Amino acid sequence: MPLPLPGERSFRWLEVLVAIAVVVGLCALGCAAPRATGRGKAPALVEAAHREAHHPMARSGADESAAFVERALHDAGFRFGTDGSVRALWGYLRTSHRLVRAAEARPGDVLFFDTRGLAEVPECADQAGIVDGVASDGRITFVEVRDGRARRSFVDPVRPSERRSAGGEILNSFLRPIRIDDPPGARYFAGEMLCGVARVL
Repeated sequence: MPLPLPGERSFRWLEVLVAIAVVVGLCALGCAAPRATGRGKAPALVEAAHREAHHPMARSGADESAAFVERALHDAGFRFGTDGSVRALWGYLRTSHRLVRAAEARPGDVLFFDTRGLAEVPECADQAGIVDGVASDGRITFVEVRDGRARRSFVDPVRPSERRSAGGEILNSFLRPIRIDDPPGARYFAGEMLCGVARVL
């Protein structure tokens, strides 16, 4: 085996170091990071919802939840306009995007609730929120604005009329207060009022 020429050994070390630097540089650009696959703007919408939840919000009545969701959608890059009501937001998402079953909900989907329960008003809805996470048992965590405050709330489509699980965790948030003059069978839990799930495309 021929002996290396003077300086050849240090040249090979230099080649090894350059190769290592190239590999490290490529990995820094994302070779080890998973790439986004087909989820569209859903993760961006969740991030936008979190940003919007930290902004001060003026109490603006029932449609403050629509304003919150619309700001998050605009922040995530969607361009559209409505009259600012939850009903108009529901109409836009229902016709321009896609409705999914509650069991298929995933982060970034928009939830709609009918807190009135009026049979003569079939249109869903008067409250909206953005899905933040979905547990393995189907319980959905969502971000919403109510009474001028951003909230982290829960809805369980599988157990819509249960407040807590056997282990004590909240399954369904209250979406309206209990009143003395409420009629029999009045609804209070998010699961009882969930009327639509929209996925932005």
